Amino acid sequence: MDYDLENLRKYFDYISEQKNENFISDETSQDLELEFVFIKLDSTFSKIGKQYFYSKFRTFENSENEFEEYKNHFTKNENDKHFVIKQLSNINNKKDFEIIDLLREEISTNEKYYKYAQFSIISVFLIVICSFFVQKVLLILIPFFVGNLIVHYLNKNYVDYYNGIIFRLQNSLAIAKKVSKITALKTQYEKINLTKIEKNIRFANFESAIVTNEYLSVLWILTEIFRVAFVLEIFSFRKKVKILKSSKSELLKVFEFIGKVDTSITLLNIQEKYKTCKPNFVNNKQFNFQNIYHPFIENCVKNSLELDNKSIIITGSNMSGKTSFMRNIAINVLFAQNFGFCFADSFSAPKMKIFSSISIHDDTSENKSYYLEEVLRIKTFLEDRNDFALILIDEIFKGTNTKERIAISKAVLENLNNEKNIVFVTTHDLEIAQFLKNKNYELYYFDEEVDKNHLSFPYKLKLGINNKTNAIKILEMYNYSEKIIENAKKLVENNGYS
Repeated sequence: MDYDLENLRKYFDYISEQKNENFISDETSQDLELEFVFIKLDSTFSKIGKQYFYSKFRTFENSENEFEEYKNHFTKNENDKHFVIKQLSNINNKKDFEIIDLLREEISTNEKYYKYAQFSIISVFLIVICSFFVQKVLLILIPFFVGNLIVHYLNKNYVDYYNGIIFRLQNSLAIAKKVSKITALKTQYEKINLTKIEKNIRFANFESAIVTNEYLSVLWILTEIFRVAFVLEIFSFRKKVKILKSSKSELLKVFEFIGKVDTSITLLNIQEKYKTCKPNFVNNKQFNFQNIYHPFIENCVKNSLELDNKSIIITGSNMSGKTSFMRNIAINVLFAQNFGFCFADSFSAPKMKIFSSISIHDDTSENKSYYLEEVLRIKTFLEDRNDFALILIDEIFKGTNTKERIAISKAVLENLNNEKNIVFVTTHDLEIAQFLKNKNYELYYFDEEVDKNHLSFPYKLKLGINNKTNAIKILEMYNYSEKIIENAKKLVENNGYS
């Protein structure tokens, strides 16, 4: 299935602008490959469900119990689940992605056309009255009809575009109403007052049915002439927009009701496919898990960790699994808080925001170097906050010279490791690791196994520090000249590196 990410994120963009909540930044989303995770896990049946499920990958909502009631009901009632799936599958038109636009956008009613329509309808009314006295005055209706025709079709594409979305909205409202007949879903739906909007958008449904039914084409021609003569489309569209604007909060509740139901079934599918556990949340700086894994790493090696009032620094050779391990941690934190389960045997941690500095690039459009990008990113991690935070940093300050990198890394990482932050940082600089050992950091590492010309990685987290390196060994494996290899080894020895 092809995923239109621009349309997928419309609901997320809307709530991130409208609500005073905390959201995962685009940069952290890219670092953690959240769009990839979403696409791999998504099995929602409606376009609204996809937008809602996507938004849950980008929020810090601490709503792990949000879906439990619906999941429990569908687990015990297969028939209800299949009924809901069948209904939600009817909200799968590409235009259903645009329903949220009715809330996001300020829909114009084209005031200049509305003023013309008012003038036209009053004029026609006066001409008709005058015709009782002088019949020839009816000829003046011809230029008015032509004017109405021009205005009608100048405005038609715009009106038809939104009428098409309103038609899909009407379809979604009808499906939400059907789904709400299920007892477990009724409570939330009954809190939504849709009387006003249901009444006023039915005509949009009727208009669309006429246009799409060839047997009603004659009726459409007649109604089109009538609408042109009295510029009715301008008045009716203005009324619809007014109703939509006054009903935004109720429409959002319907949207979220559909999204929540659809996402609940998707989460059930995930838990049937993968081994998961229920997280335990604590109120102190503690992070413990057993046999945690990433669902999309084939034959993923499971790891365990116990941290009590400490952060962690990870050393290890290239390709040994350090960055994948950090992504694995973040994905499980996200699922624990937003969905109520993790990919592990056990999981215990405080509820945390997630910050990362992993995949940074030079920004030529902003004329920012790699180093400056990293400086600005990490500066946001240093801001005071009351919440716990998981901070992930891969190869800190690697965009600058060795001497200053080591100095500022020590200073920044010591400062970051306060009573609210749990920091995961990777580095090749053993000096940084040794320094942080005395600054409330636990030292862990990933290593490799070398067998003749074969390099393999166990991807197992180990306590301690990795003094082995593999950079020169990889050059040998790929047949760099002996001269380069020997020279590199001598330079390492002469500079005091092991």
